[in-house]
Amino acid sequence: MIVVSGYHGYGNLGDEAILAVLCRDLVSLGVSRSDILAVSGDPAYTRKIHGIEAVDRFAWNQIWEVLGSARLLISGGGSLFQDVTGKLTIPYYLSFVEMALRRKVPVALYGHGIGPIATWLYQKLVARAFRKSAGFTVRDAFSAQFLQQHGIHVPNGAVAVDPVFQLEGSVPRTRISSPPILGLNLRPYPQWQAQTAEWVEILRQLGAAGWELRFLPIGPGDEEMGRTLQKDVPRLMLIPSLEQENCRDELGQLDVFISMRLHGVILGALSGTVPVGLNYDPKVHAACAQIGCRCLELVELQLLHPTVDDVVQNYALNQTAQAAQLGQLREYAYRNRDLLKQVLEG
Repeated sequence: MIVVSGYHGYGNLGDEAILAVLCRDLVSLGVSRSDILAVSGDPAYTRKIHGIEAVDRFAWNQIWEVLGSARLLISGGGSLFQDVTGKLTIPYYLSFVEMALRRKVPVALYGHGIGPIATWLYQKLVARAFRKSAGFTVRDAFSAQFLQQHGIHVPNGAVAVDPVFQLEGSVPRTRISSPPILGLNLRPYPQWQAQTAEWVEILRQLGAAGWELRFLPIGPGDEEMGRTLQKDVPRLMLIPSLEQENCRDELGQLDVFISMRLHGVILGALSGTVPVGLNYDPKVHAACAQIGCRCLELVELQLLHPTVDDVVQNYALNQTAQAAQLGQLREYAYRNRDLLKQVLEG
């Protein structure tokens, strides 16, 4: 059995996309889906969506027992090692690594984005996990720099990108729709209440400029924000929460997609739209730099409308450059699969 630890079973599109790619990688390496078990917040959902085994993420006794006969623990991918969303996040995910090591099970750290980590002790513990792993990949230069600063050698092949970049990109469009369609994704963030009125004004301006407006929830809490905006901007269409089956179709209808969530940016680009990232976390800035798309800080919302206008004026050029970048990123993403192959072959 191969055990996978990550943020699964919570309806977060990005984390489910990572798990889908990970499972596909394992199957391509000869592992049966019946031999993959994910730790999940909703085991029934995980079994249904991914066709693998699953166990509740707090069933510690069962997890300990499974690890006793496991072939490998895969931790990742995503932002598991950070203490921004809560002080218990890092200890929780490190507990799986520690259990595996005590059970003499090799650990692969797959496609991790490390940080921000404010707590000194957590920094040391995360570095220790990488030092003791059978192999690892990280998804950006920030994460590689963290490991190097803690004395860990990072081979060139270990610096990858998010595993989701492995997915095939759609054929990019070179023309704007008529009327043009703009998508927006926001996730809960501390300044939301203070900036709600500013968001309403921006959407009203874009609507007056002829844009069809759609709000696309990708993770927990997003839909409530869309409903709040829709009260003051009735023309804002609220799309049902995106799932694996329909996300590429929904995103592919957009001309421009403004997204706070990292995988909104990535999946938007892969679906043929031009994303604009909102940098609430360094990982968003890193992904936008990799793709070559625009990224604005949340204190720069006044620049959003001019940025959208500029994207439109250079639309064909943006799409051509983006398609070239996605091709290169796909090659880097396969380094995550190479890690699994290396660890499985011992």
